[in-house]
Amino acid sequence: MRIAVVFFLLLMLGVILMVGSRNVPPNSAPTLKIVTSFSILKDFVQNISKGNENVQIASIVPLESDPHTYQPTPKDSVALANADLIFINGLDFEKGIEKMITSSGFAGKVCDASDGITPRTEPLDPHLWHDVKNAKVYVANIVRFLCEHDPAHKKLYEANKGKLLEQLDLLDRWIREQFARVPFEQRLVVTTHDAFWYFGKAYGIQFLAPVGISTETEASAQKVATLIDLIKEKGVKAVFVENLANPRLLQQIAEETGVMVQGTLYADSLSASAGPAATYEAMMRHNVSTIRQALEKTVQCKP
Repeated sequence: MRIAVVFFLLLMLGVILMVGSRNVPPNSAPTLKIVTSFSILKDFVQNISKGNENVQIASIVPLESDPHTYQPTPKDSVALANADLIFINGLDFEKGIEKMITSSGFAGKVCDASDGITPRTEPLDPHLWHDVKNAKVYVANIVRFLCEHDPAHKKLYEANKGKLLEQLDLLDRWIREQFARVPFEQRLVVTTHDAFWYFGKAYGIQFLAPVGISTETEASAQKVATLIDLIKEKGVKAVFVENLANPRLLQQIAEETGVMVQGTLYADSLSASAGPAATYEAMMRHNVSTIRQALEKTVQCKP
């Protein structure tokens, strides 16, 4: 009798487990592990993969950190080795990370998100994303790469691409409208390092900087002196520090020229979520609004 009861209970337990398992949808798709070199690329990938619950995205360089000078850690090496796909900017922007990809044992695929864009070569300038039209190329490259290596979500990626490109077109148009009232000869801006050349070329702004393409370099005394003379000669009022740079040099220049530092620009990294540049679009809008306000002051000061 006891044996029959035990057998019956075990049978019922088996039935319950079978029914329960049918009600839980199997997670047939493994998690796609994606690593980006820095936060701006991560934002692009997140927007494109929105709606895919089987994707995990991480950035090697943290928010508010400088990709030019970032030193990868052993933890970063593990993340790279375990990744399925890696997205980099290229053009020597993240030299340390590119070396670590090779040494980490990574066996997946690497996407150069800036592929197809003709860069400034004298000097080689990796800051392509500051022109929104270049950002659209980044998006197209990322989508193409994701569709190739995750075809199950191709429709999702393509749909998100369409939405994102439309947003970028609106952003590009808005930027041009913001500077329309500022005369070209008065569109002079001073920043910490030479990161905004593509921005300037696209939107008609002349950027001057004491430090070169990489924040690893130092400004020469002669270059600083020349810049100070130019600021005085041209009556430049738009002087900005950058979120990742030591502000002392720009503060020194401001003191010697009598010009106030007008605010902070974001060049190579997004801000934390509570900051003014938590996404690519927010970063561009913040930079544009900050620059425009300073340039309008310059216009008002002109006789």
